[in-house]
Amino acid sequence: MSKSARVFAACALFFLPLSSNSAFGAETLSLQDCISRAEKFSPQAVIGLLKEAQAHSAAKGAQAGLLPQASAIGNYQQSNSQSIQAIDINQATLSLTQNISPFSPQWVLVRQKKADYRAAQAEHIATEEDVELQVKILYISILKEKDYLDKFQRLEKKLSNMKKALIPRYSVGRVPPFDLVKIEMALSSLAKNREFTEAQLASDKESLALIAGFKDGSQIALKALTKTPPLLFDAASFGENTNPRLLALKRRVESSRLAVKAAEYERYPSLNAGLNYGYEGSDGFFNFIPNTSFPNNIYGLPLESGWNASLSLNLPIWDWGIISSHIAQRKEEAALTNSRLNLKKQDLQIQFIKWEKLAQAHLADKKRMDELLPQTQEAAKIQTRRYRLGASGILEAADALNIWLNTMISERDDYYSYLSDLAQIEHLMGQNTVDYE
Repeated sequence: MSKSARVFAACALFFLPLSSNSAFGAETLSLQDCISRAEKFSPQAVIGLLKEAQAHSAAKGAQAGLLPQASAIGNYQQSNSQSIQAIDINQATLSLTQNISPFSPQWVLVRQKKADYRAAQAEHIATEEDVELQVKILYISILKEKDYLDKFQRLEKKLSNMKKALIPRYSVGRVPPFDLVKIEMALSSLAKNREFTEAQLASDKESLALIAGFKDGSQIALKALTKTPPLLFDAASFGENTNPRLLALKRRVESSRLAVKAAEYERYPSLNAGLNYGYEGSDGFFNFIPNTSFPNNIYGLPLESGWNASLSLNLPIWDWGIISSHIAQRKEEAALTNSRLNLKKQDLQIQFIKWEKLAQAHLADKKRMDELLPQTQEAAKIQTRRYRLGASGILEAADALNIWLNTMISERDDYYSYLSDLAQIEHLMGQNTVDYE
């Protein structure tokens, strides 16, 4: 498919109506499904493609400027005034012009536009990777929030059962009022956490639905992630990163250097060749006053065919510093672009260190939570049983349940945070090598 066809297809997809819900309910999507849809429907991805197409057109236009330029010229005048009849020149000619100067800025401009186009290609890839990261973060957040709600529901069920067992005993005065208050407070805290989590879940589902081209979050259901991928990247592998934004800046640096060279070429002479062929003359068919310059032709000079070749040389001598100003501006722009490149390198390295350390910490803590989870679950069961038998108080039972909940939440938080860290590292490295599914 040609580039123009791809651009048209992207724009057409962008303006298509959002997908409607199927008759059988929400559509179940994998992570890769969401990424593929987002690359089609996300405005950010479409903008990246259009910018690449714009740079491609500019490069083609600059290349065309080096080729011979052909044009057809037609002119017709008539007058009955003898004072201006001599310049009644009519013509029908073909014109061919060509810049033949080896020092023309146009030659360098072509290379600059090609460098800009390569930079736009890298930036297009970068926008797609930005969309991928956004989808991954939302996808992981949605699964985490659903897991949280599941854990809240499990504990809420246990506390509700405990409360039902307390009410008959409390009504006859056999249970201290504090026990019921403690359970009520625990249920209230769970309800608060559940409501905030549900709100965040609804927000994330709506955001992902819009990016993926659905009408709302009710139209999608996500497949669970169960793998714990290894941490494939380290400080040694960072030097091999292929971050497209870094690559784009390198190409912008190349473009800025060529812009300096093009500005310097403005000091050199320009040489142009031209060739005209056609008919020219003062055709006076509608002139009522004879042309005195041509007494034998009362209608003026008839059209005559012929050719005309020309060679023009333009040598800049004095321009009050305009060219010097252009050169200085381009050098400053080149220095600025190079500084941005160095800043991006530094920023990528700082971000890599941050996300690598966070990934290591989350993975290590998840392993600890995996070991603690069976113990805290068993402790919660024992303390609940002891409380029902009257062997321990409500504080011990409630604390044991709370520790179990915190362990489950911590394990889920570590797992999904680790996946988010991997997604951030992939984005920094410009490599999609992690298998999440």
